[in-house]
Amino acid sequence: MSDLELRVGKLIIGNDNVLEDVNIGIKEGIIIEVSEKPLGKTYGQKVDLSDKIVMPGLIDGHAHLIYSGNPEETDIQNLSDEYLAIRAAELARKALKGGVTTIADSGGRGNTTFALRNAINDGVTLGPKIRACGNMITITGGRATYGHRVIGGGIEVDGADAARKAARELLMYHGADFIKLGATGALSSPHTGARDPQLTVEEMRAATEEAHNCGRPVHAHCYGEQGISNAMEAGVDVIVHGQTLSQEHMERMKERGTILLPTLKTFCGHMEHKGEGGVHDRVVTTGIWDETEPNFRRALSKGVTLAMGTDAGMPDNLFGDNPKDLEYLVQWGMTPSQAVTAGTLNAAKTVGAEGVLGTIEKGKYADLLVLKQDPLQDISVVRTSLDRVMLNGVFLN
Repeated sequence: MSDLELRVGKLIIGNDNVLEDVNIGIKEGIIIEVSEKPLGKTYGQKVDLSDKIVMPGLIDGHAHLIYSGNPEETDIQNLSDEYLAIRAAELARKALKGGVTTIADSGGRGNTTFALRNAINDGVTLGPKIRACGNMITITGGRATYGHRVIGGGIEVDGADAARKAARELLMYHGADFIKLGATGALSSPHTGARDPQLTVEEMRAATEEAHNCGRPVHAHCYGEQGISNAMEAGVDVIVHGQTLSQEHMERMKERGTILLPTLKTFCGHMEHKGEGGVHDRVVTTGIWDETEPNFRRALSKGVTLAMGTDAGMPDNLFGDNPKDLEYLVQWGMTPSQAVTAGTLNAAKTVGAEGVLGTIEKGKYADLLVLKQDPLQDISVVRTSLDRVMLNGVFLN
């Protein structure tokens, strides 16, 4: 890693603050100084970005690297973990080129995403930082599809002790960065309703206690109101999807700092391909789509903390165009500045990494995006005017 001194025309910090004509000092991939005055230390190469806008690298708070996004790929049962890990590396690189410098992989299979995370961390292969949960913890049969037990990865549990053991295995054997719980059914399974509650409060509380003992956050997949209530009572940190949030839910989330990952990109993407069968139809016939926008707007108006999460890997939800999620956030009521914060600082909070990621501040990783145009004027330019990506203090292009 080289030491760099950047001269930036406009700096979007990631916490709703903006500076102009700023100097940034970077050493060994870490931001050392951010100042509107001359830097106090000496750095190596000087890079003039005085005609550019710089913002933090995006953090995708919810993605699935074992899936390709190909709508024809409905069953990965016959694909080996080794194959999935190699393909995941390429998918992760596509996201990185699109401006995503950190991905929270929210449900892998076996050791696939843990292995990729470790290989990237060790410098074996190039990719974004990965925060991985490994297998989602679910009830027996909770994610059974196409006649298989769990095609996309999952640990089936029955009872609080089994849930506790599953969480411990993920945390202790694999160093899971967070724990993912199945609080309700899913659109992808024909054996359960999407809103039907699954894991019990006691099961989720046991897994959550273990995660919190290790300083790790907990995400809960939730569509239905009862499942959300159960997850909140269990003490989870992040509600994923979150359709049917009640007034009480939103008040409790705001009070506790619980974050909502609404994953707009996947639902809006399903609607763009509706009528093509499978999950595209089920998002409509279950009523999930009708709830999505009003649910999001209520949460936004009530001050619930919202974060970017694309659900990339799901059908027609490709890696590489992850920043599209920001456009849906703005389309449904956020300001561009709020959307940037959702995709940076707030997303960092979902994986407990706000101390080292999510804003351009002293002591954090130098993961930056250089843009030709201002996303605070038009959020789509994050996707369309990306000039360069910096990861760990190194420009990739």
